Amino acid sequence: MATFRLQPLVKFAEERSESAAQELQHLRGQWTQAEEKLRQLESYLADYHSRLVNNSAGGMTVHAMMDFQRFIAKLELAIRTQSIEVQRCQQRWEDAQLLWQEREREVKAYHVLRERHECSELQKENRRDQKVQDEFAQHNLRRRAAEDAPPHK
Repeated sequence: MATFRLQPLVKFAEERSESAAQELQHLRGQWTQAEEKLRQLESYLADYHSRLVNNSAGGMTVHAMMDFQRFIAKLELAIRTQSIEVQRCQQRWEDAQLLWQEREREVKAYHVLRERHECSELQKENRRDQKVQDEFAQHNLRRRAAEDAPPHK
């Protein structure tokens, strides 16, 4: 059977798909970490809001209240910044997913071509085998015919 001439391209496409899958996994990890950091910041903000309410109820100095408010403002800014980072991570992951899907389509296309090649080669081999069998049968038929024929005088 003849070798599939596009096999190096199949291997290259498979490697590119695997690389894209690994990058997709890496980006998912980054996205997850960014989301976790955002949840932590939101938790800190909720905690500081409740501390501000509790301390205000018990009485606190203006300076202490302004410190709380400045820190809360910094947390809110960090949350906005981290929200943007989460969106960026999600977008990078979605872009990588599209690339991986394209790489997978390439691999599948090459696999289809390889299967067609193998099928074609198998058909050629079957025709060659059939031709050999037909020639053998024809040879046997002639031999028997010659054996069965009356001798010439």
